[in-house]
Amino acid sequence: MPLSAMTCDVSSAKNNDDDDDVSTPIATASGLLSLLSEPDPSLVRHALTRLLSVVDTLWHEVAEVLPYLEAIAEEGGGGGGAAPAAAAAEGDDDDDAVMDDDLRPAAASATSYDESTRRTAAALASRVFFHLEEPRQALRLALESGDEHFDVLRPADGDRPYVERLVNAAIEEYVSRKRMEFDGEGEDDDDDDGRAVAATSAKRGTREGKEDDDGDDEEELDMSKLAKVVQLMFQRCYRDGSYGHALGVAFESRECGRVEEILDELSSGRSGMDALAVVDVLGRAMTSAHDLIPSKAFRSRALSSIADSLDAVFRGAAVGGGASAVARRNAACALALCRQLLDDAVAVGGIVTRLIDDGDDSALLGLQLCFDVVDSGDQAFVAQVASCLPERGGSSASASPGGGGGGDDDDAAVDVVIDGSTAAGGDEREVEVDSDGNAAVPPGIADERGVEVETRRGGEAAVETTVRSDATWAHFANARRVLTGGFTSELSLSFLFKNSNADPMIMSNLKRALEERIMSRSSVLHNCAVTAHGYLNAGTTNDDFLRDNLDWMKKASNWAKFSATASMGVIHAGHTTEAMTLLEPYLPPSAPANDPDAAAPTVSSTGGYAEGGSLYALGLIHGSHAGSSTSKRLEASQFLRNHLRNSHANEVISHGAALGVGLTSFGSGDLDVVNELKELLYTDSAVAGEAASIALGMVLVGSGAGNPSSSSSGDEELGEIVAELRNYSRETHHEKIIRGIAMCLALVNFGQEENADATIEEMRSDRDPIIRYGAMYGLALAYCGTGSNKAIRILLHTAVSDVSDDVRMASVIGLALVLHKTPKRVPELVRLLLESFNPHVRYASCMAVGIAMAGSGDTESVALLEPMLTDMADHVRQGALLGTAMIYMQQSDTCNHRKIKTFRDKLASLISDKHQTTLTKMGAILSTGLLDVGGRNCALSLSSRNGFTKMTSAAGLVLWLQHWHWYPLMHMLSLAVTPTVTVGLNKDFKYPKKFEIVCNSKPSAFAYPKKLEEKKEEKKKRVETVALSTTAKNNARIARKRAKEDAESGEVGEGGMEVDKKEEESTEEGKDKAESMDVDGDDADKAVASEENKPKKKRDPEPTHFFVSNPARITTAQANSCAFNLSQRYRPIRPEEKPYGVIMLTDSTPGEEEDVGAVKTPAQEDEADPPEPFEWTPPGHPDHPDTAVDEEGTAAADE
Repeated sequence: MPLSAMTCDVSSAKNNDDDDDVSTPIATASGLLSLLSEPDPSLVRHALTRLLSVVDTLWHEVAEVLPYLEAIAEEGGGGGGAAPAAAAAEGDDDDDAVMDDDLRPAAASATSYDESTRRTAAALASRVFFHLEEPRQALRLALESGDEHFDVLRPADGDRPYVERLVNAAIEEYVSRKRMEFDGEGEDDDDDDGRAVAATSAKRGTREGKEDDDGDDEEELDMSKLAKVVQLMFQRCYRDGSYGHALGVAFESRECGRVEEILDELSSGRSGMDALAVVDVLGRAMTSAHDLIPSKAFRSRALSSIADSLDAVFRGAAVGGGASAVARRNAACALALCRQLLDDAVAVGGIVTRLIDDGDDSALLGLQLCFDVVDSGDQAFVAQVASCLPERGGSSASASPGGGGGGDDDDAAVDVVIDGSTAAGGDEREVEVDSDGNAAVPPGIADERGVEVETRRGGEAAVETTVRSDATWAHFANARRVLTGGFTSELSLSFLFKNSNADPMIMSNLKRALEERIMSRSSVLHNCAVTAHGYLNAGTTNDDFLRDNLDWMKKASNWAKFSATASMGVIHAGHTTEAMTLLEPYLPPSAPANDPDAAAPTVSSTGGYAEGGSLYALGLIHGSHAGSSTSKRLEASQFLRNHLRNSHANEVISHGAALGVGLTSFGSGDLDVVNELKELLYTDSAVAGEAASIALGMVLVGSGAGNPSSSSSGDEELGEIVAELRNYSRETHHEKIIRGIAMCLALVNFGQEENADATIEEMRSDRDPIIRYGAMYGLALAYCGTGSNKAIRILLHTAVSDVSDDVRMASVIGLALVLHKTPKRVPELVRLLLESFNPHVRYASCMAVGIAMAGSGDTESVALLEPMLTDMADHVRQGALLGTAMIYMQQSDTCNHRKIKTFRDKLASLISDKHQTTLTKMGAILSTGLLDVGGRNCALSLSSRNGFTKMTSAAGLVLWLQHWHWYPLMHMLSLAVTPTVTVGLNKDFKYPKKFEIVCNSKPSAFAYPKKLEEKKEEKKKRVETVALSTTAKNNARIARKRAKEDAESGEVGEGGMEVDKKEEESTEEGKDKAESMDVDGDDADKAVASEENKPKKKRDPEPTHFFVSNPARITTAQANSCAFNLSQRYRPIRPEEKPYGVIMLTDSTPGEEEDVGAVKTPAQEDEADPPEPFEWTPPGHPDHPDTAVDEEGTAAADE
């Protein structure tokens, strides 16, 4: 067909019925493509419109003219000669016919197109690029096509895939640009892939198929148009209620203003969501912000905005003020967690105060929050929260939840809030305040409620005064008992003492194996056995084995005696009330407590191993549990500091005193304690200096002292001390001191993230490998639990590049600390490192897998470590044994297809095998203790119930790993293990015995392992001698011969007859026996047949669920299978949480009698109940029970 005829047909069709023409399907686009070269703009516009309607099916043909379409879409672009040759296909056959040369459009003069035509061309080209899977180019042209062709808010059904893909591309490009902008401001130094990778990603944008790029990609896309698309997407999210998606984009793009805008829209009534749904979105946003935002600075700002929104819901000021009780409860829990993430102790204290003041269930929720705060392991934070609670009979540092009003004179009126027994039972009245700030309570208030008044004033202005009932003050007393009174420690101690499942046969067999041959003379193995005993009974106070085997214990000498004495601290961890009594025989003499002027006893420069170990044990007793009593801990700290100051002459006692001081002052940041430890460090004693530097790290753990960008390093004096430590590490020649200072700096930077980058980078570049060793642990602790890609990249790089084996080992172990919240990533990362030529790397890989997967019983992880059990290097075998033991913690005998039993047998065989090296046996002995640590009721865990990284556990684990260099640090495992106790408590802190938890699994899956049984010696039974037939015949022949001889001698008669008779009888007896044997054989066959026919007794199937009593051991894995039974009398205050840890319970029938148990310490458990009242009568008295009265009424004593 001639081109002119084709043009006329198209024009006629366009003029007659344009709409019908657009909807008419076509088989090929060759005709329409030819129209693009026409000089008439109306024809080009019509062709573009028609092509746009069929591009989804004919895009492969339109792709031939993409350059021409882009030229039309450009501002002021022209057509004509720029049009390429188009392919034509006529008819329905499969043969492609290419347009002849004479049909190609000739060069036309430049033509200007209107805005509508250019936008249509851009939309058409964008669609083609979309089908070519080049979303970036499609997005570039879609931004030019306008809202008519790229409707983000309301896309048509057919355009939805196209719009969604380009919106995703726009968001990715927008996020990349914003991240670069944020990095340029220097506010995000912890981008996951670094600034260079972010810049490269921004240049790439979202192109997925583009290979060549000849321009600067940042200039291709207009940022203002990208922002417009993102804004439209936000509006669409608001309309659809997808606030979570909007917050995700805001988090990724690092826009605090955008986050606040979304939260305001969510909290307002415009969202159409109720308060419970709003709290759910805010809770998920908080979790995402904490887990996914790598920048600590931006994360803090985002969490602060989320906390403000949660606070509005909690106070009832959001969502129209119609928050339900469940919504307020969930908001309070999320708000407390968010404020704790922000390290805002004052705000957490205010939340607890408000909840307790509300009374009833809200008060129980406040107590539940106190348990959660203690579970985080940050003792300094816990103390700050406790200081914010009001005190009865005195002023409090905390402000009232409602805030106070101001006044000009001292006689200003004060609002008095009177809290009754219920949340709605309060009353507000105005009272007068005198010049001393005392509130004049209106007459009758105290008499009505029986309450006391607490008055608070802020400067010259009167502040709200709260009147609380006795019940409310009792709740505050319980809150203080939880936070600083040591109740959580007593709870764990009571459970471990009463429910210990430790197997005494394990230590008996271990002692018997070590007493054989050469092993009895090995001090290392003896020390490890004592340490393993401490692990087995950690926190249970069960030291019967040590008391029963004092002679065996006396084999320890020198530092082994120090370690053996210190193991008492592991066994009695948390038993603070009896600590001094237990250790009194070993403690060094001290000045009388009632005579402050008395001189301190002289300390000898030699010996002192038992004394130093006892001081270390005292620190372990008070410092192992984060929830121990603050007053008891301060008392022990003062006692240890006295010995620290007076024991510089003896490095052994100084060593134990320094470690004890560090444990009792853990995380306190006390400047006086720091100066005393620094004084010991500067004595330049290798042993004492190492302990002093490690203790300094424990005192300053998590403070970030010395970091220029740390928010918690405001005390310049502490920063100067840390700087002095760095300088001293370069001056001293003692490796032990250098290593101690390196670990001190690592502990100081716990949880500091990017704030510690400068310090860690300086340590990483040091020439001393010991400092670099500390840098790896510092990096792991700074990013502990964050999963930071930057930290992982540095650790992996160091693991394969550093020249020091110790540095490589520390870097691999650090991976487990950084990834402990996503443990399954660790085996994948170290899989290749387990095949490394370096044995230190292999050892560290085994330990990393064990730490990450501790208590999981993971089959793949065990299989990964199994080849390492037969490694050529003995310390690698030791690491494999320790790692496997950690994985098998708290696992039943059915774990891993019952292979755990095989592993236990292997440990026993390795210990008794005389061909194994000392290091291998050491690993087997320690693994025996790790398997059943804490009486099988403890586990190695770095995460708290709410997902916090527990400071005490992380620091304890890192210090325990230093036993590679110093064996006494083996006892630091006491800080890292956590009792897996689940207990429900009522408002009086007593546990209802009828409260149960449903476990939806078989009982054998989480049962205690079976205890060993003592092998009984079997007595040898005497076996009767079997008489052979030949012997019988020989005896008969001899008898006949003797009878014959007697007959020949004249004594023939009855004797011979008797012999013959006896022979006949013996013959008959033989026949009878043979017959009886045949009969017995028949009976046996019948018995066997009857046994076969007898139906076998079927084993009852194991139930698929069971009930867990209160209290009980519930492991982390078991908690996933447990659920609350909400139909019983006692119900949890937070039923949506997992049944794990301490659970506050509500009583649905408070008027009924309760069957409860009290939490008692071991000392209280040992006390016998008082006898029942009775009246004593002497013997012989008529009323004496041994006196009988005869019939005549006279008393007589029974014979």
